[in-house]
Formats: sequence, C-alpha cells, structure tokens
Amino acid sequence: MHITFICTGNTCRSPMAEGIARKIAAEKYPDQDWTFSSAGLAAFNGSPASRHSIDVCGERGIDLSAHRSQRLNPEIAAKTDLFAVMTAGHAQILRQCGIPAEKIAAPDGEIPDPYGGDEEEYRNCRDEITRAVEKLLASVAGQPGTEENSRSTEDDAIE
Repeated sequence: MHITFICTGNTCRSPMAEGIARKIAAEKYPDQDWTFSSAGLAAFNGSPASRHSIDVCGERGIDLSAHRSQRLNPEIAAKTDLFAVMTAGHAQILRQCGIPAEKIAAPDGEIPDPYGGDEEEYRNCRDEITRAVEKLLASVAGQPGTEENSRSTEDDAIE
C-alpha cells in the first residue's frame, strides 16, 4: 500500500507526516508492505522542508534534510492507494479532482499549518501529526476500533 500525505506547500506538515509515518511503520509495523510519500496541492517543486520542520523532526530522530517539495500530479495520484490529508479543505479539493472519498483519510480535526510560526508551533504540529499518523497506521493495519475515525466522509466532516 502506498500512502501519500497531502498539505498545501509540501514543506511543513506533509513532509513531517511522511517522515513520522516511516519511523512508526519501521518500529511498530515492520511486516507491513507500506510505502510513503508527500505532496502539496499548491507546492513549488524542489523546495526543501522548512528549517523548523527539519529541526523538530530531528529531535525525534527523523531526518527531513533530503526532502524536496512536489506538487500533486497525475503520476503521484496513480500510485497512491490512500491520501492522508491535513484538513477538510484538502479532502474537498481531492474529491473535486476525482479522487474517491474512500481513498482519502483525514485526521480528527484540522492540523493547522505552522508555516511562519516559531519552533514551538512546529513542535505542537509535529505532535498532532504523530497522533494522527499513529491512528491512521493502526487503522490501515486493521486494528479494531480505528477505521471509522480515520476516513474522510462525503460531507467534508472530519470526525
């Protein structure tokens, strides 16, 4: 299964989510055949992850220094089994682009964009993303009681 994390610019939230997912998958789900990537709906291709994203993920042993942003495109969409978004707005845009709702997972509430914020805002964002990714991967792994809380719904509500 290939999971693509989606945010706006692919320099803060989605690269953090991708790195966090790789770490959690390696530690908790080593037998799963999962791959991860990230993309932005309004990204400029080739930008590095933000300095604060790199720093706060580094505090958890996650190296984002090689990340380069990419805009969601048809090639990425074609290889993606599940899109993990940061907001209901991202989910709505994906559905408007023809992505079926069952291929979109949303967190329990919005994960605000820390862009332009201080390091503490990025830490808070990293921690919110970590909780959301843990829940998502548990759901994908089929752990009981998690599926209904990670999938987006047709009415744009994030549970």
